[in-house]
Amino acid sequence: MGIREQTERKGHLGPPFRASGAGRRARRSLPGMAGLFSLLFLVVGWMLGFARLNDNSFLVHLSTGHWILDHWVPREDIYSYTAHGDPWVAHSWLAEAVYALLDRSAGPRGIQLLGAATGALIALLAYRLAYRVQGERGASAILAVAALAPAAWLWTERPLFPGVLAMLALIWIAEVPDSRAGRESLLFLPPLMCVWANVHGSFMLGFAYVLVHLAGRWLDGSPPWRGRELRLAQGAALGFAACFVNPYGPALVLFPFGLLGREHILVRLVEWASPEFDTPVGIVFALWIVVVMAALVFARNPPSRRDMLLLTFSLVIALWAMRNIAVAPLMGLPIVARVLAGERRPDERNRMAPVLAAVAVLVVAQWTAGRLARPAYDYDGYPVAAMRAVEARGLLGHRLFTTDEWAGYVIHAYWPRQKVFLDDRYDMYPTSVIEDYLAVREQPAKWRHLADRYRIDVVVWPTGRPLARTLHEDPDWRRVHGDRQATVFTRR
Repeated sequence: MGIREQTERKGHLGPPFRASGAGRRARRSLPGMAGLFSLLFLVVGWMLGFARLNDNSFLVHLSTGHWILDHWVPREDIYSYTAHGDPWVAHSWLAEAVYALLDRSAGPRGIQLLGAATGALIALLAYRLAYRVQGERGASAILAVAALAPAAWLWTERPLFPGVLAMLALIWIAEVPDSRAGRESLLFLPPLMCVWANVHGSFMLGFAYVLVHLAGRWLDGSPPWRGRELRLAQGAALGFAACFVNPYGPALVLFPFGLLGREHILVRLVEWASPEFDTPVGIVFALWIVVVMAALVFARNPPSRRDMLLLTFSLVIALWAMRNIAVAPLMGLPIVARVLAGERRPDERNRMAPVLAAVAVLVVAQWTAGRLARPAYDYDGYPVAAMRAVEARGLLGHRLFTTDEWAGYVIHAYWPRQKVFLDDRYDMYPTSVIEDYLAVREQPAKWRHLADRYRIDVVVWPTGRPLARTLHEDPDWRRVHGDRQATVFTRR
């Protein structure tokens, strides 16, 4: 056999003259276009995850984290005068403790950098997942962007953010069986689910995902008592047992079920209501639905029963509650990538790749430095001036009534000197308190009954809202401060 025939059987034709060994190694070491796409997603995820701290839930989580470092996990409410002493499961205690540790060691910048790193990992893993399944760089990037766009609208510094990362890790285990995590699900699933359960209540969506996946594989002819499905089922069972390793025991594991029992209240809240398709997050989620439908119509590879079952599940949970849009498109991403997958193309090496990578690193470093020069907290949406007026008039410590969003800022800035009527811990407050709050927010005419029942004597309310107008006309109340954002009333 001649030299030409030998090289053809190896799958390539040799150049006119053989390059040196060092030259071949240099070419192999150059990153390909897929690597550059990966870097791009890493950079964009970093930028999206790096945000100023302003989420009202996060402010309560951070305060709770400092309490945990000083006293250990709370067992009862410490922030309100309406439910003070009532049982409370701080279900995100681990994330809260991490926030507080970073705050004490590196200040709020540490929390911002944690968010940036989380966003970078989510974006990178989403692209690599699509590329691993689909095999074409550009198409994988488009699909990853389509799936990340609706989810990224809900990226905030609250514990749901690392919950999204945990869900993506679980999807990798289920969707990429030849990855190390996929091959060793018995090793990876228990610690993943244990940490996830102690970080955020969305861990139950992870178990639901595994159950739907196994049911779909069973419909496809691979029952959960054989092969890889058996290992995945065993890993999930061990993971569920590992969830009980927490400071609250069964109460933390059962927390999501108790929350579902309050669905009649949750549906009146924005993040728990069905998405509205005239909002930014609703629009980008609608575009994702269009991508899914187009992929099914023009599929190169017919979807399996398991794929259709999981796609349906992901769309149902997203249409049920807007907050689930943070994870639902990621469940569908590898399925859409698979039905559109064609012949895998080799990843060409690019001599400019190191230069482009260096430029990207410099750009993100400069961008991050600019963001670090700005204040870490963003209080623009909170009644800062109004609460200063409350403090200046010696009204701190009185029975204060404000919105559930603003109560997070009050807890962050003024607790324990000031307790609140209600914040956004809708899982903890007595339903009677929540119903009274929502009734007055929606029908200010019921205000007098609520004020007398709870002996409220200070109100900080958004200027121009119906309750503020009602109090302005009520002779029993007087306005002591007002600005474009908030108005303060006290009893005469």
